[in-house]
Amino acid sequence: MADWNAQDVLRRLTEECGAPHSLVTGATWTRVRCEPAPDLPEHGWKLHISSRADALPQLAPVLFPRLLAEGCGFKVARSDRVLRRLNDAGVGSGAVGKAVTVYPPPERVRELGRELAELLRGHPGPRVPSDRRVAEDAPVYYRYGPFRTHWRSGPYGTLVVVIHGPDGQEFEAAASLGYRQPPWVSDPFRTDEPPPGTEVALTDTAAHPAPDDHAPRPAADVLLGGRYRAVEGVYESARGNVYRAVETTGRAGDAAHARTVIVKTARAHVSEDRDGNDVRVRLRNERRVLTACAGVPGIPAFLDHFAHAADEYLVTSDVGDRNLMEHIWRNGALLPAPCTPASMPAADDGEDPGATGEAGATWPADEADAFTRLARELATTLGALHAKGVVMRDVTPRNIVLDDTGRSHLIDFGISALDGIHLPGGTPGYAPREQLDRTEEPSAADDHYALGMVLVFAATGLPPVTGEASTALARTRALQCLHAVHGTRRPELRAVVGDLLSRDPDRSAGALADLASGDWRARTGGHALTPPAAPTGQVADLADRVLEILLAEAGEYHLGGEGVDFPAVDASLYTGSAGVGLELLHHRHRPGVPELLRRLARHAHRSLATVPTADGLFSGRTGTEVFLAAARRAGVEVPTGPVLPAATRGRAPDAADAAEVPEVLRAVDIDVVSGHAGVGLGRLLLADLGDPGAPAAAAALAEPLLRREDPAVPSAHLAAELGRETTFGYAHGYLGVTDFLLLLAARNGDRGLLETGRLRAHRLAALVPDLVAAAAAPTASQMAVSWCRGLGGLARVLRHAWLVLDEPELRRAAETATRGCQPWLTRLSTLGQCCGTAGLGAVLLDLAVDTGEDRYLDAAHEAARHLMRRSHGPDDAPALVANTHTRDAPYSWAQGYAGILAFLRRLREPAGPDLLPEPTARNTPAPHGRTVGG
Repeated sequence: MADWNAQDVLRRLTEECGAPHSLVTGATWTRVRCEPAPDLPEHGWKLHISSRADALPQLAPVLFPRLLAEGCGFKVARSDRVLRRLNDAGVGSGAVGKAVTVYPPPERVRELGRELAELLRGHPGPRVPSDRRVAEDAPVYYRYGPFRTHWRSGPYGTLVVVIHGPDGQEFEAAASLGYRQPPWVSDPFRTDEPPPGTEVALTDTAAHPAPDDHAPRPAADVLLGGRYRAVEGVYESARGNVYRAVETTGRAGDAAHARTVIVKTARAHVSEDRDGNDVRVRLRNERRVLTACAGVPGIPAFLDHFAHAADEYLVTSDVGDRNLMEHIWRNGALLPAPCTPASMPAADDGEDPGATGEAGATWPADEADAFTRLARELATTLGALHAKGVVMRDVTPRNIVLDDTGRSHLIDFGISALDGIHLPGGTPGYAPREQLDRTEEPSAADDHYALGMVLVFAATGLPPVTGEASTALARTRALQCLHAVHGTRRPELRAVVGDLLSRDPDRSAGALADLASGDWRARTGGHALTPPAAPTGQVADLADRVLEILLAEAGEYHLGGEGVDFPAVDASLYTGSAGVGLELLHHRHRPGVPELLRRLARHAHRSLATVPTADGLFSGRTGTEVFLAAARRAGVEVPTGPVLPAATRGRAPDAADAAEVPEVLRAVDIDVVSGHAGVGLGRLLLADLGDPGAPAAAAALAEPLLRREDPAVPSAHLAAELGRETTFGYAHGYLGVTDFLLLLAARNGDRGLLETGRLRAHRLAALVPDLVAAAAAPTASQMAVSWCRGLGGLARVLRHAWLVLDEPELRRAAETATRGCQPWLTRLSTLGQCCGTAGLGAVLLDLAVDTGEDRYLDAAHEAARHLMRRSHGPDDAPALVANTHTRDAPYSWAQGYAGILAFLRRLREPAGPDLLPEPTARNTPAPHGRTVGG
């Protein structure tokens, strides 16, 4: 059946009513404007009409004529297909249920809302989590929000949607998972509203017994199902929240016989497929599976299932408070990697003792226990489930929960198969492609495959590739990553994982049995051959491929959406058009680049002219100004109209005075991302681009930084918190400020500033041994070597200190910090500049240029090969970043293709310019002319 189309229906209705109306259809919405349009304020009360996707065609002939007669503007999901996507919650929780948005005049809100509720009484639709409901039995909701989208710099410099109230008040207005209203308005539908003066976040307890507005803050006086008192929010989602609760005997305050349980909510009509199955059906299926598998070790016990209104609740035993994803993110992979990546020589040309052991040699107990226990317990549980006819179909690190003893449990059986019944779904990367595409019936081999991916993650910290990867390609990438991290040290692991991922029922079943018994430790290789490294030619071609993707997609991302979309206004260096444009300026000779640069420059200028943006290099207007100045100097056509003056950043929510502002927020006025240090670096860049006032402006920005208290950085504290402590790192703290002071001193020769930079640099150099050891610890995460928080940023600052001050001790410290990053080259799950492979590759290239030593260039080549191993496209058409959501910034400098291209460009020409300023104090040697293909 063809999709239902809102524009066709509305065009016919507007012709019939005879009144002038205009229709505009975008990617998501069809907007209706009555002529003459009523004069609406900038913000006010909106009405949202919820509907199931399949019910939207029945809603239209009832609702649309009434709205056209009312004469107010409204917008409609452009098709039932679009509404199904919105109701799925996968593209943003704020859009769930919003089939129609109505913009009534203020004097008509209350009356029209009640009229529509009466008109649509009983019409089915999912709950709108950001709103309150007009009536319990009608799909009409309301909230206070913008009628016209106004962006401005939030407390961290990034753009947020705000509305302005009396006396200069501001309210961040983006829809969220809970109801919020500005403190200066009163709810038009309630008479029991607290007096204005405080921002409210209230629970609609009349319709929902659970504290669903804010999972982390459950209401203490609410009993779920009459007997479960919520004590903690575990997970928050538009599909339904999950709570940890205490079971009582049913009377408030009676804690006798209390036990801790998990209560899962399933909201009606959310994530509904074309067969009419929504998250409630998944909940019922989970009850069915848990009941059939009662007594199986390693799964929760079913306790209760009840409904309230249209929503349903499942109660199970509490099997733990941390999942495997969280555990590995906080504590590192369960199998420590060797000190040097297995796919490259050691930095000191020595032999890695861990890589030369006998195949199948016994693992040290402290390395093996946690991993082998996890593998045994999961295999045993899956084997027991399969014996009962269950295919779990969602074995992922998030669905593996660890209890206080470390025992693993599988949770979330909503899509599991039993007795020929199953529901569609799966987690990309862990589910085989055939499961996601519904091209094969469920089989135990699906769980074997997912377990193989889980074990790779547990052994390396690397999740599987997603995107459009086929099952075969995802298997190849997983084995390539496993080999890159562990090499020949663990052939038995490579063999058992290869069999689990094989999709061969006999091989994978044999691997599961060996894991459960422990016999897999005796394997010597099996069917899993060592995957080859990416050929040099493929890596050499990778830069061209990334440029092709940017040319084909970046313009549409920033310029092809609707005006209310974040990419349409984001001209920042970090995630927006400025970062993309600055890199493309290095590729002006390539076909298509000049036109895209012209469009990006127009986009960036329009943002400065229309969006109140605070000063800031990465999140702010300074980075945008740098791009426009560089584009103008390169001959790109840049608009010349006026722009808005710099704005102040918004205050932190609920922070009335400085004492209440979190420490990291207090640092943003000095940091590199959005504070003085970054603006100063930007002024140095503008000075290089010919701005005569920039040097003095940069010097003036140093003054407030020097006046700030400069405590000694405690080594023990940093070693314990490396990668977690933001106020130390380059992006938001001490490192970034130090770098700016050093680079400014190198430019203006200020002896006092130079001495301050020297003092700070030597303080940092003294920390290097402890921080390198912390990054090598089994519990370290990849943030420990990142540009923004870890050794990557430290290496950059120490390298600049060496170049400016010409002191051998600082060179040694810079090289030691850089080598401390190298073991992570094969283990980074993020590929961009800020926290990932491209950023670490840039650090290595800098030292390759400065020292002329091949080992740093070799390591940078390994970073490029890692990009290939993480590609979800085939080797001849690699794809590195999945465009799954507009806020993911897939083409950006920070996390996306532009930053990756910057690294790959410099890999071809290592002495080429990077994004940020470089010292000008002395000349440094270049490497020996090697490039990617050399």
